[in-house]
This record gives sequence, structure tokens and C-alpha cells, in this order.
Amino acid sequence: VGHQRLDMVAKDSVGGELLGSPLLCLSRFDSPLADKWQATQIDRLTPTERTRLARIDRPLRREQFVLGHSTLRWVLAAAGFDDAVIEVAADGQVLLHASVPVYASIAHSANSVAVVVAGARVGVDLESMRPVRDTRAAAAMLGLAEGTHDTASVLRAWVVAEARLKAGPQAHAQVWRSTWDRCQLAVAGTANPPITGVFDAITGTYNTAELQWEAV
Repeated sequence: VGHQRLDMVAKDSVGGELLGSPLLCLSRFDSPLADKWQATQIDRLTPTERTRLARIDRPLRREQFVLGHSTLRWVLAAAGFDDAVIEVAADGQVLLHASVPVYASIAHSANSVAVVVAGARVGVDLESMRPVRDTRAAAAMLGLAEGTHDTASVLRAWVVAEARLKAGPQAHAQVWRSTWDRCQLAVAGTANPPITGVFDAITGTYNTAELQWEAV
């Protein structure tokens, strides 16, 4: 059902371009991931993905990478981009090569992962609602108003700044902000809020999610 829905809403019947809304898949996982499942997903990685993974030492961070790239493959296939090849640049940026322009961004925090795919440059960030060491310094760095240095405000501003950075200066200026499962979340580079779903990469289960998006 998830594949059919994504295919219907995401593909233009003529050019295969993604329509106005990007596709956002959110996922949570229990660590540690099963060794057999991880090995299967790692076997599907391209050489540049494997090179990037080999540089990651922390087990949780490796799991985030594997889950994120597994989810990205699922989204691409579900949206009809079966020919897309995933590469990872030296700086960690995800690059897609396909018959039509398609872009992706991946974010992770603790046991949560976000993957967004769009027909134009796009960026995503999410941060779990955890204590920030020095909220005053973070608020000042983010340009928040004096006195606005509570954790929630800092994280809301942080995800917006990170999503914009990932989308790049050539992306659409609009940013959409929301919350999901104790995380602050932002998607940048799209005029419309993303079509959002929650995906369980282990079972392959996909369900649409109605988040409340705020234009920033």
C-alpha cells in the first residue's frame, strides 16, 4: 500500500519529476539492529557509501547510517526511481544519479532517522528533545532574541538552520518546521510541506503521517 501511494502522489505521468511536495520518511529503530539485517543492507551499498560507513566507529552512528540509506533506497524505489544510484561525496553529502533530477537529504538523532527525496535541492534535519549543554551560547550563535534560550526554542532554531545548510544556497528559501516523536524537525528547499510517512525498515511497513507544519 505504501509503495502504491508514493508512486501515485510522487511521479509526474510525463517526465517522472517529483511534484511540488517532497517525500519525507521518518523512522525509529531499536538498537542494536539485527546483525543479519544490517549485513544484508550493507551488501546493497555502493562503494562510496561503504567508504563512508567504514569511517564511522560508533555503533549507534553506524546503525543510523545503515538505516538511513536503507530507507532512502525504499523511498526511491517506491517513488519510481528504480534507476537511481546513491553516492556519498567526500563531505558526506548524499548524491543521486538518475534519469531525471532527484535530490535527497538524510538526518538522524539518537534512534530516529529522517529521509527526504525531492525533485529540487532539499535538506532535512531532526533533533531529539534532549538537554542542550549551553543554551545561552547556542541561542546567541543562532541569533535568537535575548532571553530566548530554553531548550525547545534552541532546537527549533537549530533544525531550521541545519536544514537550510543541507539544502544549500541555491535551494528554495522556504523552510517547514514540525515535531515528531519527541523530535524537532525541519525540511528546507520546498514551497510546499512534504508528504510524510513513518517507515519501519525492518518490516517494510509504511503508514502516512499527518504532521502539523509551520512555515518559517
